[in-house]
Amino acid sequence: MAVWKRRDTGSWVCSFVHNGKRHVQTIEFAQTRADAEKGQAVIMSDLFRQVYGLNGKPDSPFDRFVLDTFLPYSEANKRTFYDDVLVCKVLIGYFKGKMLRSTTSAQVEEFKQKRLATPVSRQKDRVAKNWTPSTRLKKARQKRIESDEPPKPRKPATVNREMCVLSKIFSLAVDAELLDDNPCRRVKKLRTANQRVRYLTDAEETELFKVLNGQDWVKDIIVMAINTGMRRGEIFDLKWFDVDLNRRIVHVRQSKSGRPRTIPLNTTAQTLLARLPKTSEYVFPSPKKETRRVNDVGRQFERAVKKAKIVDFHFHDLRHTAATRMADAGADPFTLAAILGHSDIRMTARYTHATDEAKRRAVDRLVKPAAISDAGEPANHHLKAVENHVAASSYETFGNVLATETKTARSASP
Repeated sequence: MAVWKRRDTGSWVCSFVHNGKRHVQTIEFAQTRADAEKGQAVIMSDLFRQVYGLNGKPDSPFDRFVLDTFLPYSEANKRTFYDDVLVCKVLIGYFKGKMLRSTTSAQVEEFKQKRLATPVSRQKDRVAKNWTPSTRLKKARQKRIESDEPPKPRKPATVNREMCVLSKIFSLAVDAELLDDNPCRRVKKLRTANQRVRYLTDAEETELFKVLNGQDWVKDIIVMAINTGMRRGEIFDLKWFDVDLNRRIVHVRQSKSGRPRTIPLNTTAQTLLARLPKTSEYVFPSPKKETRRVNDVGRQFERAVKKAKIVDFHFHDLRHTAATRMADAGADPFTLAAILGHSDIRMTARYTHATDEAKRRAVDRLVKPAAISDAGEPANHHLKAVENHVAASSYETFGNVLATETKTARSASP
């Protein structure tokens, strides 16, 4: 503990360490060292009361509250529990050692800025427990780590999702009467521009299927995604119980919005499902173990996209492809929202941009017609221009006559 007087401003400052963190605070209205020491005693007393709950509102360490309160809440109420666990690891790493009441909006803003400035680290391979990789896999992994690829910048949308989890943690603390206010409310979210509208062209689709020869299970999943607009997780979770080939529909029971929906099947999707073997309860079982659903298709898809020389295309863009093609065929946004499972019509409206006929007609009007006909005579549009010029001259003569008569009438009136 120490108090001193600043030479530049003349203000008294106190400094002490609590819970491994140094607190430095200016003591306002202190004129002497004795006043500064009294102010320091009051500040430490208030902090002591907050920590031990002597003021009726006990404080709690941030990491302990996350582990004891937020994660059980997330597991019981949220479908994104696994994602919340990953985000909480980041939050605990940054706010570890801090108390809930000592966390300010300035610290939250600092976390947001530092998190955005930190590039994305290379993801480690997820392996099962007690699994020993072969020497070949070890060398391949080491080669990826030692590559000269520049680190990817962190996207603002990722930081905003982490901020949402942090805000929910403080909201639960407010509900538990551990905090009076949520410090995240005064911190603005980052601006995002991550609305992708990338879709697969017919030529790219042909090249993609060419390089997928011998990987029928990957090709079947891609065909299902293009012809239904289903999300990747919805396709992986699809069971034969949810497929009705007689009525040509599939039921999506677990969706991102939490609302089940029914998707009609076109001829291509119906033919695909009719020829698939029913060796498992899942429509697309894992190629390694048929009793389980397929877990991921990302690596196979990325290799195929790279081999087909398709630039900037992700698996989720197959869903954009389905939406764009349906909009191209004349589907209205409300029908698209029902098929895609969007709760907000604004999410669906962006797919109509690529085929907006009104915009196309407006742009087509800018094209100039041919100036000379095949016979060497002026085209029809020139004759129309002459007619318009004659009409304009008539209107001009009529206007001059009308102005003269009006002027004469005004001069004759008393």
